[in-house]
Amino acid sequence: MAAFRIRVDHENLKFSSAHFVLFGNGKCEGLHGHNYRAWVELEGSLQPSDYVLDFLAVKPLMKAICEQLNHKVMLPTENAGLKIESGDVIVDAVYGKKQYRFPAEDVLLLPIHNTSAELLARYICGLLREEIKSQYGGKGVVTIRVGVQESFGQEASYEEAF
Repeated sequence: MAAFRIRVDHENLKFSSAHFVLFGNGKCEGLHGHNYRAWVELEGSLQPSDYVLDFLAVKPLMKAICEQLNHKVMLPTENAGLKIESGDVIVDAVYGKKQYRFPAEDVLLLPIHNTSAELLARYICGLLREEIKSQYGGKGVVTIRVGVQESFGQEASYEEAF
C-alpha cells in the first residue's frame, strides 16, 4: 500500500528534564537528566493542498509540547509504587527507601506509569494527536509516530492509528 509521510525533526524540538525510571520492588535509577529531542511522523493521504499536513502547522504544536516538558522534574502519577504528595509549594515523592522533595514549580506530574523514553513518546503522541485534531481536523492522516531521543543513539518511538 502506498502512503505519504511527513517527518518533523527540527533542532528546536527539544527539552531538558530530570527523571528516574522505576524498576519495581522499590528499586529505581538515580535522579538524572537528559537533553531530549523529539520528532513526529504523520502518514496519510494528500489533501487538496498536496500536503499530508503542512510542516508549518506541526512544528509549533510539537514545540509547545516540548516547552511544557522543558526544565522540569518529570514524575509519573500512574505508578502505585511511587507515592506523591503535591502541594502548592513542595512536591514530595517516595519510592522504596528513596525520598525526594522538589519545588512544585519545577515538577511536572505526568499521567504515565514510568518516565521511560517509550512512555514519554506515547504521552507526547497523545497530546499532539489531540492538538492536530482540534486545530486542523487531521483529515487524511492515518498514522502518527513520535520519537524521543534521550541522547545520541538512544531513542524510542511510539506509533498509533490517528
